[in-house]
Amino acid sequence: MPDILSVIELADKLGVIQAVKGKLMRQPDPAADKLVTVLEELSKIYLAIETEMVRYLGLSFDPAQSLAEERSLLLTLEGGQVEARINEARGHCQKIENIYGRYLDPWFQRVLSPTESDLLRELFNQLNSADDGMVCSLNTVGQWLTAAASETLNLVDANKYDEANTKIKTARREMLSSRQATTKALSDLRKLQAEFIDMSEAL
Repeated sequence: MPDILSVIELADKLGVIQAVKGKLMRQPDPAADKLVTVLEELSKIYLAIETEMVRYLGLSFDPAQSLAEERSLLLTLEGGQVEARINEARGHCQKIENIYGRYLDPWFQRVLSPTESDLLRELFNQLNSADDGMVCSLNTVGQWLTAAASETLNLVDANKYDEANTKIKTARREMLSSRQATTKALSDLRKLQAEFIDMSEAL
């Protein structure tokens, strides 16, 4: 199973923004609109992970029916296109880093305590960590899906439909807690985003 711990840990750290939200809202800034953009970019990352997982985990093979659509999806996943789609998040991470440096950090330093500003700086730095942060976790998800699709396609092509179905059901159970954490992070981001949208519209 892919290790998406960094993605989940990052979701937990987003609580820092929630914790300082009150201070930021009491001293609104045009940068609030940029924070909305950052939260949207983060949402895209979590949504990409869940979408690609569901595409694979939602497969089922019934030899009494045509399997052309299922085979086509497995071929797409096996070919590594999923990694390309998930790794579009690299661009999101870079965009977030640029917004943070230009707009958000000055606002945070003006409004928040040094400790709070440092925590937020650490959070945003983690987003762009190519070695062991968000990007690494995304790579792991893409690689796992590619390998799992290839193994499943081999079973299907060998007419081992029961084994293929069992493989997907097992993966679904093993990934459930991680997917639930990802979905919760996405929900929390959307709620936080809505609050800062209200702030930016009030300016």
